[in-house]
Amino acid sequence: MSDWRTHDISARHRIASRGTPGLELVLRQRGDRGPPVLFVHGATFSGRLFDIPHPGLNWLQVAADAGFSAYAIDIRGYGLSKPEAFPAGRTYATGDEAIADIGDAVDWIAERHGGAQVALVGWSWGTLTTSRYVAGPGAGKVSALALYAPIYAEVNDDWIAVMADPTDRTRHRDFGPYRHVDLADTRARWDAQLPQGADWRDEAVLQAMVASSIADDGGDNAYFRVPNGTFLDLWECFNGRPIHDPGAVTCPTLLVRGAQDPTATRSDSLALFDRLGAADRSYVEIAGGTHFINAETRAPALFAAVNSFLRRTHGR
Repeated sequence: MSDWRTHDISARHRIASRGTPGLELVLRQRGDRGPPVLFVHGATFSGRLFDIPHPGLNWLQVAADAGFSAYAIDIRGYGLSKPEAFPAGRTYATGDEAIADIGDAVDWIAERHGGAQVALVGWSWGTLTTSRYVAGPGAGKVSALALYAPIYAEVNDDWIAVMADPTDRTRHRDFGPYRHVDLADTRARWDAQLPQGADWRDEAVLQAMVASSIADDGGDNAYFRVPNGTFLDLWECFNGRPIHDPGAVTCPTLLVRGAQDPTATRSDSLALFDRLGAADRSYVEIAGGTHFINAETRAPALFAAVNSFLRRTHGR
């Protein structure tokens, strides 16, 4: 048994999707004696991002140790929430579908905790889906919102280059239902954000993130499958076109980013901060971190900032 498996100890719950017959969503959980917090992942990694099987960098465990009941959802098509088959001929796991999954998870968690409000922590694309949920169907169900590596609406030429139709940069390419991600892909994306000579990442953490994601996918391949519905949202945002109204987000809100993050830029994050409807809002920027700061040496600063915010706004 490989070493990462000895740390893969989170409880798992399967809940039925109310809007998609036959679909089951998986929630990962650590801690069950405090206010509930739901972590929502981004475009590539599933809830594994918060449930890295490595000591000290498992965010669910850190939140549980801080006194919260910590859950992480695998949105449909991600991680352990795989359909029997990805639908052919269309993108899968769109923003609207992710919001429906978040709603199912919030309602299930709230019922499990006696009708309590739930706090949300969203990462990257998850900052869009959680914000849209809070401003829409989740209004009144969420006590506090932490947006880690937030995305709003700023032209990002690097991401446009990845997503654009090579024959017409004004249109996105045909994404298809899913893509493959492996260790080399993850390493290359992460390395591109690290300054020359920066020793911000433990190799064992990278290996654990990818190996556990491959195992979650259930195949014998050297990659894991990731649905492409997220690109529909990101195409709009990275072309400077907002997909939600931040003014409708009125619960206490924290924005936090790593200073070296090229996806969640400072200018875009501050533009979002200025437009939020929340009277209680905060912005934190952590030096020495990238888009993956939760899996880097500066992770404790991120965890402390979010825990402090949740203790103040979500109670213990």
